[in-house]
Amino acid sequence: MAKFKFSLDALLRVNQLKKKQAEGEYAKALRELDMQLAVLSELVDEHRSLTSDMGQLAAEGTTARNMKLYASYSALLQRRIKSQEQVVVRARNNLDSIKIRLIGLVREVNVLSEMKERQYYQYRLEMEKRYQKVVDEYAGYKIYRQGGPINGKV
Repeated sequence: MAKFKFSLDALLRVNQLKKKQAEGEYAKALRELDMQLAVLSELVDEHRSLTSDMGQLAAEGTTARNMKLYASYSALLQRRIKSQEQVVVRARNNLDSIKIRLIGLVREVNVLSEMKERQYYQYRLEMEKRYQKVVDEYAGYKIYRQGGPINGKV
């Protein structure tokens, strides 16, 4: 009996491998995005704390030099926040591109898997037909060998 061989098996294996690699890349990009979001959150929290401290110092009374230092540090934090927001946007775009590629690979693997299942079903039907044909031929031969036509009647 012939063994089942899927005609696009090599392509299916390659796509499954690519899918696993894309899943790994997606997980890595997701961790990177989470890390960049955490950095952004820390910067925003630090800026909020700084502005709160500045307001408190202004209410209690402070020197102009201290206010100037707070203002310059605040400006530096704002620049870092803007820069970090750009990093987060790049990380999101990278994650989205990997996600799109991963979705395409999942679809391709699913289509190829369905094709393989259909071909295997057709193969099983063909094997069943061949088996039944052999059984029928053997039964006919057996009847013929046991005395000609059925029940000896012509």
